[in-house]
Amino acid sequence: MKAILSLIFVWLPVFFSIGLFSTSCKPIPPTAVVTILNENNEPIEGAEVTVRADEGRVIYLADGMTTTNVQLTNAAGQISYKFRYEAIYNVSVKTYKQSHLDKQGKGVFILKEGKTCNEIIKLR
Repeated sequence: MKAILSLIFVWLPVFFSIGLFSTSCKPIPPTAVVTILNENNEPIEGAEVTVRADEGRVIYLADGMTTTNVQLTNAAGQISYKFRYEAIYNVSVKTYKQSHLDKQGKGVFILKEGKTCNEIIKLR
């Protein structure tokens, strides 16, 4: 009888707390939103945004790994990203007119666990 009571009152809470703490320790992946603006602070649709890792490193996006990620901004001048880990990535932006470089800008994503990095890049 003492063994059963010991199991219920001592060991059961210990096992429950171990299970509770082991499942709550997963890190929350970082996210980033880049907004591209012109000199008048208006959003630029269709700007080419390139996220690049340093030489010899990769970008850990939620859906896979790559060395470079290129996307075009939406009507609000934005692109959203989901990453796997904390990191620092370089961001470059270009717009083109008639196949020629028109404007450009640069920024940096400093990603922290569980946070959203909001980067605003003004093109000149």
